[in-house]
Amino acid sequence: MLADLDLERVRSAAERIEPHVVRTPLLTARPNADCELLLKPESLQPTGAFKLRGAVNKLSTLPGDCPGVVAHSSGNHAQAVAQAARLFGLPAVIVMPNDAPATKRGPTEAAGAEVVVVGPDSDERADRARQLAGERGWTPVEPYDDLEVAAGQGTCALEILEDADSLDRFYAPVGGGGLMAGCAVVMKALCPAAEIIGCEPEDAGDTRLSLEAGKRCAIPPPRTLADGLRVRRPGELTFPVLKKNVDRIELVSDEEMLDAMAWALKTLRLVIEPSGAAALALALREGRGRCGVILSGGNVDPALLQDVAARAALLG
Repeated sequence: MLADLDLERVRSAAERIEPHVVRTPLLTARPNADCELLLKPESLQPTGAFKLRGAVNKLSTLPGDCPGVVAHSSGNHAQAVAQAARLFGLPAVIVMPNDAPATKRGPTEAAGAEVVVVGPDSDERADRARQLAGERGWTPVEPYDDLEVAAGQGTCALEILEDADSLDRFYAPVGGGGLMAGCAVVMKALCPAAEIIGCEPEDAGDTRLSLEAGKRCAIPPPRTLADGLRVRRPGELTFPVLKKNVDRIELVSDEEMLDAMAWALKTLRLVIEPSGAAALALALREGRGRCGVILSGGNVDPALLQDVAARAALLG
């Protein structure tokens, strides 16, 4: 399976999704004299996150007689699958946690998807989604552990390198690993000298733990503010790709992510969510040279955004 996620698969995904997603711009910022940040604001996608890329690519490959799709998500993948299903004329049921932000559940329902609510644990919603797929005979659309989903997400890195030519470092958040798996194969193929660095919240370091152990390891349910990164173990398909291609995984605190959100609001006039700020937080901490950074999403709870705006107001 490892060899199946390659540059050509990502390029094929780019052709399929091109009519349906936004080619987000590459923004430049210099937080210090030694660092140039090249920022990919996937928060500007119609659903507010990069997940639309993978969902559209996956659904575009389904057979014409597919009766419907089932997904599970804390929010961004939910919106993406709901929008992609509407695009392709398919019914969709999405399993979401009871603590999903209204900013993510509301648009999912508005796009026409049926939402089934379970508890906050990511394993519980995955189990319920499998059950529903079996009962209805519908096709599962995994949030990360799928080659077509990961290939779609990898188009982020393809666009970065088309616009930037070369990088010294590449940063992306890691949940289940779909985004980083797709991006890492692109980076290794087209910019092999760049260091590839993944970012996880401090209490959601399942991929870092797994890479250290050399095998997939599970962690207790994370409580980080970064709801999109509350994954308990890396994907079965994505983990070997990360193990082969990613140079290191670093952890960031919730405070660092909040500060990065404030910096993006103040400096870039961009609203990003905690998950979308993870890679930026690490790049602001350690970045040197030309650093490609994915700002993966911008669906923020309004109350949290108020706090971030107050932080931004205190920045110099």
